[in-house]
Amino acid sequence: MKVINVELSVKPGMQKDYEAFIDELVNGSRGEAGNVSYNHFKKLHSDTDYEIIEHWKDADAVEFHNETPHFKKFLAGVGDFLTKDPVIIRMDYNE
Repeated sequence: MKVINVELSVKPGMQKDYEAFIDELVNGSRGEAGNVSYNHFKKLHSDTDYEIIEHWKDADAVEFHNETPHFKKFLAGVGDFLTKDPVIIRMDYNE
């Protein structure tokens, strides 16, 4: 299993627009065959910090995800909402 955590810091005042923007990514990702779970959260104690927690069946599922239109659209537009580059943590769990 592949686990990916992404920490995102959104510009103050852009939270609602960001949340609307990311809905397509979350819903599209959840529908992918190799997706185990895909969740997006606003962090506790912060109005502007968010996290994506992804669980994928295997590396092939992640590679497929990275080529989807909803992921490419996210990559192309997410920078408009952020105060800094996302922090990405990748973990590999063998079952």
